[in-house]
Amino acid sequence: MLSSLICVLFALITLWSVNATVLMSDTFQNSPCMKFFYKNQELTGFEDSNYARICQSFRDRYYFASLYDKERRIPLYSASLFNYKDPLDKETDMSNEHWKYEAQLAYPSQNGNMQQIDSKVKDDPIIKQSQPVEIDYNKLYQKVKYTRGHLNPNSYMGSKSSKASTFTVTNAPPQPRGFNQEQWRNTENRMLGLLNDKCHVVSGVIPYQAEKWIPDNTERRVAVPEFVWMAYCCPDHQPPTGAVLGHSDGSGTVTIGEGADKLQFKPAEIKDIEVCQLEAILSSRLQPKNPISIFKDGCNQGFIH
Repeated sequence: MLSSLICVLFALITLWSVNATVLMSDTFQNSPCMKFFYKNQELTGFEDSNYARICQSFRDRYYFASLYDKERRIPLYSASLFNYKDPLDKETDMSNEHWKYEAQLAYPSQNGNMQQIDSKVKDDPIIKQSQPVEIDYNKLYQKVKYTRGHLNPNSYMGSKSSKASTFTVTNAPPQPRGFNQEQWRNTENRMLGLLNDKCHVVSGVIPYQAEKWIPDNTERRVAVPEFVWMAYCCPDHQPPTGAVLGHSDGSGTVTIGEGADKLQFKPAEIKDIEVCQLEAILSSRLQPKNPISIFKDGCNQGFIH
């Protein structure tokens, strides 16, 4: 009898691990995607009831983690292992660069795998309430041509399936098309040469203080971030960490941060900064209850996978 009960419980746990992609808790702890965070420790300071924690699942495999802002309908960050591929990935897997959405954000009982966006999905009011699936990025919004900008880049993943998993709206906030395809792509490619399979990478955005929206500030469908950032933790590097911060949206010079961490940016300018400075800037802008920390122990205590 006891053995039968254990089998049932094991089956339920296994089912949860495959299907529970949107976590019904305020932590990634004990989830299938903890391995994507350095030392199995998620970022601290990101605490808000509007945030959803997503273990990004495709073809019943987990590839990275995202923190999704349900009010702004954008991811605030995505965390991954560089060049990651699941043990079940095969060379024969099909490539898939169609844009997808997270069904469980709209219908919690759905299967946890991200699903392809089609015309039916774009017309579903419940899905549209949770994610900006219908936005036509061929149009101008507030006099700017935008695109979906990957936080976790597909070029940083190690298989066809893991690359395909990055094409989800819960990993891609709006970015000006020119910035995404020029300045930010060049930065991603430059950092590509610094990374190896032991590196943890976290990419995120900083929203406008006054908020900016697509299609406009009256019909608020998806928020436009003002800044985009990326940080890495490579314990076998010297130094082991680094970060970049880019002024992705806006036509004027802006200042962000406080005190010694204050920085000034021209439009589309990207700066190399220390992770601790990025954390201070994030804390000053987002005003969290607890200070923001991206990597446990500052990525200085050795690699644990």
